[in-house]
Amino acid sequence: MPSFIYVTDVFCPWCFGFAPVMRKLAALHSFPVRVLCGNLVDEPAQTSSMGTPRLRAFFQRLSDTTGRTLGVDFFRLLEEEGSVVMDSSRSALLMAALKKLAPGHALEQMETFQDAFYKEGRDVLNLGVQADVAVRWGVEEAALKDMLASEGAQQKARREMDEAEEILGDFVVYPTLFVKTDDGVLHAVARGYAPFEEVQAKIEAALSTGDSLNAVSTEACGLDGTCCVR
Repeated sequence: MPSFIYVTDVFCPWCFGFAPVMRKLAALHSFPVRVLCGNLVDEPAQTSSMGTPRLRAFFQRLSDTTGRTLGVDFFRLLEEEGSVVMDSSRSALLMAALKKLAPGHALEQMETFQDAFYKEGRDVLNLGVQADVAVRWGVEEAALKDMLASEGAQQKARREMDEAEEILGDFVVYPTLFVKTDDGVLHAVARGYAPFEEVQAKIEAALSTGDSLNAVSTEACGLDGTCCVR
């Protein structure tokens, strides 16, 4: 059976924008979805660093492109001195812990924490916030705290981040969506944000012909494109 491999990051704004597309694709195809956490924020950074006029213009462009509106509480974070910390290795650990405590909900968990950050302006690396969100999957704060400290969750987070980096290769952008066909071949059907119709057409081509879809554009991305580049 084909499957999706989705490389994303809690702190990736284009991944937040892509979430409705990914949700629609997952519902349409009913493929297993493996969610791998990237390493977009590979050095801890504060949200106040994103309050520049250029980045504010970027966030408006993201909303115009994807139809997803960032919350007023997120923009409040950009104004606060110091504000909250972003660190992809810690968010990857959170996702790894939740996979162990509440398996089978990885896509929903990733998207929920992206919403908590970009719509609600919450500090998603704060244990209290994490526990408040995770309770919807029946996860209690004490269990989450213990799992975050466990060697098993830490190893899982490192393995999955390493795997994400390996399959992305030299073109490290978020979000990236692969379809793994029955022959074991990975087909890149989205590198950066793309509308549903475009991604769906590539999925259908991969499933029907097995043609390689891994060739990607090398045009500039990031603030001026439709993906997050590390």
